[in-house]
Amino acid sequence: MKKILKILVPIDFSRHSLETLRFALTLRDYFDPTYCLLYVAVDGDFEYFTQMAGKPRQERQLQMREAQRRLEEEARRVLADCSDVRIETAVLSGIPFKEICRYAEEQNVELIVIGTHGRTGLAHLLIGSTAERVVQQAPCPVLSLKPSIL
Repeated sequence: MKKILKILVPIDFSRHSLETLRFALTLRDYFDPTYCLLYVAVDGDFEYFTQMAGKPRQERQLQMREAQRRLEEEARRVLADCSDVRIETAVLSGIPFKEICRYAEEQNVELIVIGTHGRTGLAHLLIGSTAERVVQQAPCPVLSLKPSIL
């Protein structure tokens, strides 16, 4: 009998995060997982600092509804290929690494599978790595995947 496992896969709809989801799905060969797909809409001052342009509240709500629709669409796509998989979806707003870690703790997630964008140099220094911060602060083990190995 396979061990039951709750796996969180943060999704930002980039090619890397969708490839990370595909990899995470292979873990069902070893576990009996429930997958939690999470999108975090960047919010407030953090967004202003990283993008130098804040979004009006109404635009952010629209972004979150669109993200929920896309997550549900991705879940349906996964279920079409793997009908035995259990999937939950959630959309939050805030600082991505903090929300990912908070969600993992509140939902008793046992593993986070997260992809990196592979930024280096100045971009990494200025923007940092959400995956790196999740690894440092997560309440559970984290499997971080580089784009080149996906």
